[in-house]
Amino acid sequence: MKNKFADFFIGRNFSLLWLGQALSSFGEYVFESTVIVWLVTDLFRDSAFLPSAVGLAVAASAVPRVLVATLAGAWVDRMTPLYVMLAADGIRVINFLMFVVVYALFDLDQRQVLSGVLVLLLLNSVAAQFFNPSRQAIMQMVIPSARRVEASAKAMFSLTGISVISASLGPTLFVVVGPLWALLINVLAFAGSALCIASTRGLRNKAVPERERPLFWAGLWAGLRFSWGHTSIRTLLIGVALYGFSLGVNNVALSLYAFKTLGLSAYEYGLILAAFPVGGLIAALLVQPLLRSLSHRQAFTVSLLCMGLSYLGYSLSPPFYLAWALMFSCGLFFSVFAIVQGPMLQDAVPAGYMGRVSATLTPVLAIASLTGTLACSQTLNVAQKLEGHLDVRLDVYGWYIFVAAGLLLLGGGLMLMGQRATKRQMATFGINKRY
Repeated sequence: MKNKFADFFIGRNFSLLWLGQALSSFGEYVFESTVIVWLVTDLFRDSAFLPSAVGLAVAASAVPRVLVATLAGAWVDRMTPLYVMLAADGIRVINFLMFVVVYALFDLDQRQVLSGVLVLLLLNSVAAQFFNPSRQAIMQMVIPSARRVEASAKAMFSLTGISVISASLGPTLFVVVGPLWALLINVLAFAGSALCIASTRGLRNKAVPERERPLFWAGLWAGLRFSWGHTSIRTLLIGVALYGFSLGVNNVALSLYAFKTLGLSAYEYGLILAAFPVGGLIAALLVQPLLRSLSHRQAFTVSLLCMGLSYLGYSLSPPFYLAWALMFSCGLFFSVFAIVQGPMLQDAVPAGYMGRVSATLTPVLAIASLTGTLACSQTLNVAQKLEGHLDVRLDVYGWYIFVAAGLLLLGGGLMLMGQRATKRQMATFGINKRY
């Protein structure tokens, strides 16, 4: 029984790192969901500054993903990843405790509280840019190659479940016990994460690179060149960029489409939103049999195509039950899309490069998502004015979702064609080599 239990969790170190990541992600999700409710329902409830406050909060979390992530990855490859993870969690614990003490002892006004919250969001996000590539570097060593998909699926299952729980728990904690106790939950989560990481065995010396550490800027450019020069990593970056742009468009269009085009009630819209994580949880349980017949690159491309088809169907004004099924499919295929990214990186990236290569994905996703959001939000007013000028009713929101789905399909199709061309070249090379 003990061996079966250990086998399920792959190994002691993986179990502790998995639990540490779950606790760290729980702290991030709870805090971010609590902050929005705090701003909207309390600090700036009746203030004209509310939209700006929410925008600043979103920016404080997003900016480090664009400006810090790649630099952090290069720095991680020069250090011992385990210590970087411990330092990231320790810094977050100290920052949250300092804010709690200041907030409890001093009578702060709205702007001062907002400034403190923005600093917390900013530092929390900066720490995450160091924590995540360090975890990827350690996982590459801890997880046997034959079990990387299984490990990634378990991580995706836990993260999806945590995001669902924390999205409701954060606001609930704020309403029931107030902001201080909600923030103390974050202290416990990050402290628990650090304790799990510190409890691992044999990773301190094992994680130190044996070769001479590269100069920072030379190492940074070497990582970027490797990322774009490697076929699998380039495929991954293109797919993440296409998904990020689609995500940015859907962040603006999906809710408006649901209420104004599909005419859903708030209850029905909640069920539609819940379908996405439900699909993700089920895919995390069933992905291993699927990948027995597909390579990681093939599964990545097919999931991108299927996501595009699902969003395409969703954009065509389906009835409620079909809209739910299509959103469920989107969540299912997104989960496969996300699960195979870890094994693709771990299989393709040599030791000493994982921090830099994995950290390139975060800014690519953030920039693409921001671009999609800006493109959709800035052109939406123009599209609505055009609709009024022509005096016709156009499905403006559905059209945006349709375009985003088309980009996913186009990208998936190009990747599929590229994979087939590579196979033909390899076959030709094999024939020529024999002769």
